[in-house]
Amino acid sequence: MISRAGLRIFKSAIFLNLLLQLLLAPVQVSAAVDSSHDPDQNSKFRKENPKVDWERYGYRAEFVAAPPCPLLNNTYGWKDLKNPDGSRYTYNKRPVVVQTQAWDSFLLNSFLFQYLLEVMGYRVQIPVMTAGRYGPNFADNVVDLSLEMWPEDTANYAQMTQIDRIAVDLGATGYAGIIGLYVPTPLVEQYPKYGLDFWRFLLNSDATKLFPPAGTGPRVLGADGGPLCDGAPTSCVNGTYTPERCKLPESNCIELWMHDPAYSPQNFQRIIDSLNLNVSINFLGFGGETIMQKALDEGKNVFLYNWQPNTFTAVNNLTRVLLPATDHEHNANFLGKPDRMHARVTTDVPTIIIHKLASQGFLADFPELVLLANSYQVLDASMNVMLRSTVEKGYNHSTAACEWMRANEHIWGAWIPTPPKSAVDCSVGFGRYLTGSVFACIPCPSGTYNWNNHNEGACTQCPEHLHCPGGPIVQVSSGYWMANITNTTLERDPEFYKCPILGTCCSSGYCEPGECSPSFGGLLCTECADPDEHMWNHKCHKCGPAGGASFWLILFGAFAGAAVLLYLPYEEAPTVEILFFYFQVTYYIFEHQANGIFTLPGLSTFLAIASLNVDGMVADCTLPITGVPKLVFRYFLPLLLMFYIVLIYLILRAMQSSGMITASSAGRLTPYYMQGQPLSLICFRAMIVVLTFVVMPLVDSSLLLLQCNTVQEKNVLYRSPSVECFSSEHGGGAALAVIFLILLLIALPAMLWLVLNRLHKSGNITYEEEGISNIQRLFQCLYIVFKPDMYFMLPVTIVEKGITSILFTLLIKYEENIQINVFILFLAFLCATRIYFQPYHNHLEAYLNREISLGILVMIAYRQYTEHYGITDGIIAQIGVIVFLPVIMHVIRWVTANYQKHEDKIISQASKMTSKMGSQSKQSASGSANDISVGRAKSTARKMRGSIEKLEKVPNGGNTGSMLRSKQQTGSKLGGTVNVSTVHRPSGSGHGIGEEIAHEGSPLNPNGSA
Repeated sequence: MISRAGLRIFKSAIFLNLLLQLLLAPVQVSAAVDSSHDPDQNSKFRKENPKVDWERYGYRAEFVAAPPCPLLNNTYGWKDLKNPDGSRYTYNKRPVVVQTQAWDSFLLNSFLFQYLLEVMGYRVQIPVMTAGRYGPNFADNVVDLSLEMWPEDTANYAQMTQIDRIAVDLGATGYAGIIGLYVPTPLVEQYPKYGLDFWRFLLNSDATKLFPPAGTGPRVLGADGGPLCDGAPTSCVNGTYTPERCKLPESNCIELWMHDPAYSPQNFQRIIDSLNLNVSINFLGFGGETIMQKALDEGKNVFLYNWQPNTFTAVNNLTRVLLPATDHEHNANFLGKPDRMHARVTTDVPTIIIHKLASQGFLADFPELVLLANSYQVLDASMNVMLRSTVEKGYNHSTAACEWMRANEHIWGAWIPTPPKSAVDCSVGFGRYLTGSVFACIPCPSGTYNWNNHNEGACTQCPEHLHCPGGPIVQVSSGYWMANITNTTLERDPEFYKCPILGTCCSSGYCEPGECSPSFGGLLCTECADPDEHMWNHKCHKCGPAGGASFWLILFGAFAGAAVLLYLPYEEAPTVEILFFYFQVTYYIFEHQANGIFTLPGLSTFLAIASLNVDGMVADCTLPITGVPKLVFRYFLPLLLMFYIVLIYLILRAMQSSGMITASSAGRLTPYYMQGQPLSLICFRAMIVVLTFVVMPLVDSSLLLLQCNTVQEKNVLYRSPSVECFSSEHGGGAALAVIFLILLLIALPAMLWLVLNRLHKSGNITYEEEGISNIQRLFQCLYIVFKPDMYFMLPVTIVEKGITSILFTLLIKYEENIQINVFILFLAFLCATRIYFQPYHNHLEAYLNREISLGILVMIAYRQYTEHYGITDGIIAQIGVIVFLPVIMHVIRWVTANYQKHEDKIISQASKMTSKMGSQSKQSASGSANDISVGRAKSTARKMRGSIEKLEKVPNGGNTGSMLRSKQQTGSKLGGTVNVSTVHRPSGSGHGIGEEIAHEGSPLNPNGSA
């Protein structure tokens, strides 16, 4: 069986393991990122380098750049740009590498772009790709441009452009990719009644008779002498695909001529099946166009598969047959199926938008050419003209591109950007950049801005937490606020501020200057847009003159809380202090995190209650107040609890003096552990308990009243920026805050330290319960819950809480990384000292203190993790569990310890109930009562101070027995007690609850003498 010590070590290891994982997670860097992807580095890895292994990247060893195509009158001015040394600017730059592949449209496209670059004076290299490995080529900046990219046919296109961002999509090339079925146009015009340009003619036996029947076309064998494809009835058998209906004797099916089965795999087989078309497929292989062209030249009415752009479709007079309208979702589902042989396809093949792709190296080395690449668009008609000229005029690809360029300068001339001219300064939205030998005004790119109307430099980098889409536009990100831009502000940098109230500023995405979340307005969005509403708990509410129901609920709830604290066994005081500290720190950690754990229903309200923050717990308008009065109101609930304890004490004293409380009436309302105790002692203990958990709320309230910030050149309150700091409106609240800080952080700890130090020096630090005076019992409240060598911990914990509150409150306006790093260092030190020193006397509080320390570290790690990786529902649920895990574990241990302590009494009570059920006789009942008496005697002998066993004995042989035990007690008289017990007390003892008043108490001293 695992020992208790081993179990403690195991639990601690789990907490620390989770903590280390969370703290280390944000700094892990993916090893998959290759340094060669740095454009600045790759611009030195040039294509002219003879060491570049082009074949390794999937290219032919030689380039295929077209011969020159000079213009008779080049007036575009780029060739005249000179470097300071007199050399030509464009020609002196490295060659632009434009990749191509060995098909007509790609070659024509690449050669045409080469000629445009040469018009501007640039050198060009055109490597021919033989293997489609686009990823490494763009990642390593081997190529600059690819002008015919079919995204649907490029498996990693989205990965390259959207995830890895190793390539940039420059938009559509112009012409589109169209795959389909074709019939001769003269046949369509000859028989208009059949509608041969629409797919339903394939269901008409009269129309299909115009075409050769299935099985009559040529048969093409593969390289091995066998059929091109075979063995798949739903795809291809013996070089053909024949649907079942075309195998019938009376079939009127015609034959569709296709290329290799690898073209549009399974697509048209499934269309034929799904639409019940009277068509079979004859596969003619990669050289099928030669057979198709021969048939057309012979005037045969053939039914063909082909595509555009393509020389075959450009030269021949063909009409594309329309299939049912394209359904992109339907088509995507088909393409995504691993088994296409049994899919249902009833939609036409989508038109493919062909794109241009640029490498990061191109953008870095040729920023002046980005506009040309973006503007470059060759439309379908222009591409078909060039394709036809390769057949009709016998041109090769370079000649066809050159002739088109010479004949269509009115089209491509608009694509050539204007050469830069040296600019002295630039207007708003533009930056002044050196391009070769001249300075040019270039629009600020994304990530930069310019508000200077006479800008003599580059555009300014967008500050963190702002969004600059380009030009003069500056937007603020979520959680921040920026003032409206006016003509005067254009001469200065953007002024933006972290939002002091979560959710009131820009709530998501990016917002315009001056914009707040709906229903909020004012400086830093700290006011309601409707002047008749007041903000409470981050929402605007209508408010009556007397406030809302929450105000009265707080009044009565605080009274109930004070009453509960009076009844609280003082042995449980450390538990209350530890849990309040834990929940208050948790509230600080997540209070200003957008979309964090406070989205869990009720959790933010619970933590606000634990932090005594009225503004965070209410659901209506508590009082119609704003500004400084509302900040002062934060003192209300902590002070109200203390006021109620004093009030209850005074009321009970008055009732005691008037005789309204008798021994019998008080005894019925007083638990056993309070009987015989002076009223002053009970109230003093409760006040000490309250003091331990109101320090942080009171310090926090004071700091908020003093927290000033410069907003639009005015020193204003951070939480209420409409109030100028230390003005007449703010002066009273500031003075009150200073007084509270002095009292809580200096005067109170110093006074407690002096008292405890005097008690220690005089030998009056005692953990005995017998033979001490009531004044000694009062002083015991200051140290009894701590270990004997930790008697001084009460003022230390007060200072500890004050420093914690100061850090969290003052750091809120700083950057997130500064906050998190300071929080981690401070809380790690704080929690480590709590875990190491373990000041509490009771072993249950020692466990709880350790677990809340680990819990705090885990939660600050979660906060850091979510700032880096975002927040998910799973993370929120995990944090919600961790928040209450120490409480649950403490309750389990507390119940177990109390069961073991009262085991005899519980067994006796069970025995009594069993006896009553088994017998109705008086003798049996009497016997059961005797058993209970014996059990009670045993239980009484076991009792120690409080509700749990202690870790150790007190020095000098004294036990840590309960000072709440109602046994014989001695000491000087303490006035103001109520008698509820008839327990014998020696003469001279203080008046306990349960005794009649003999006389008022005398002045007390540390020795307990009257």
